[in-house]
Amino acid sequence: MNKESFIGRVAPAAQANMREFGILASVTLAQAILESGWGSHAPGNNLFGIKGSGQLLATQEFINGRWVQIVDGFCVYESWYESIRDHSYFLSQNYRYANVLNELDYRLACQKLQHAGYATDPLYADKLIRIIEGSDLTRFDQIEEKGEYIMSTDDANKIITFLSAAWSSTEDMEARAEFHRLANELRKASGQQ
Repeated sequence: MNKESFIGRVAPAAQANMREFGILASVTLAQAILESGWGSHAPGNNLFGIKGSGQLLATQEFINGRWVQIVDGFCVYESWYESIRDHSYFLSQNYRYANVLNELDYRLACQKLQHAGYATDPLYADKLIRIIEGSDLTRFDQIEEKGEYIMSTDDANKIITFLSAAWSSTEDMEARAEFHRLANELRKASGQQ
């Protein structure tokens, strides 16, 4: 899957969760990109490396000034959408991340995530910021004067094109229904409905 295809698949969920939980879509997208390698390494559909019971995996952590390999438990999800939703819920329910919620400056949001201890990588915020800027992810954070989240018609239609391709490639009726719902949400967010 190429980078724009990955963004097209996960951006609608990141935007929906931005509305509900107040976490910038650009930050959610950058975390998913960094943690999963653009979706290429997301065992159990876990885009964010959220720990929990479900599967034991080897991972690298920065401990006492050096990188070490550990084995830990990680959550398993039915879909990437569920992973994104749980990530947003996790941040919203954990007091450590309270100052990330409703932060409108993506740079500050990334720094606050790192300072709250989201990841052990001392360069975590810098990496997120480079991803956001390099992939123009702030286009998913646009806010209308009325306070509602919107996006351009062109961006919405590009993402809908990717969703249509995903819809065509699956016979799973639940997945098709979800792709259809997300496409309609994009049309609403861009003023097409």
